[in-house]
Amino acid sequence: MSEHLLINPEQLYLIYSPKDIKYEYFDYYFLPKYKSFDVYNIYDAMNCLSLNDINNLNLFIYKQWSLLKLLDDIPNNKRKKYILKIQYSHNKIFNKPGLNNKLKEFISNDKVLGLYIINQILKFLYPCKL
Repeated sequence: MSEHLLINPEQLYLIYSPKDIKYEYFDYYFLPKYKSFDVYNIYDAMNCLSLNDINNLNLFIYKQWSLLKLLDDIPNNKRKKYILKIQYSHNKIFNKPGLNNKLKEFISNDKVLGLYIINQILKFLYPCKL
């Protein structure tokens, strides 16, 4: 499934290093397991973010999801109807577990939604490459 990612998540280590983590490391677990890439690269980079950055990421995902739901060129099928019913709120995040729980509930172990969220996180964390 890594062919569906905007960039290789390992490239995040060019900007975000685990030794640069200034806050307590949180063990995120909101993504489903993928065989073709390691999700812990994304989790490591997210642990480098401040609470303000986490809220900006949350708002970025909210805006991107809202824009996606406005698109008319998505093929019409049962999956589309199911996907478009899923809500993502813009409510403020107060800690890393709050974002983890919100994303875990949103993704609900769906690998396609997981890829969507990963790509949004990659766009947010590595915007100069995309």
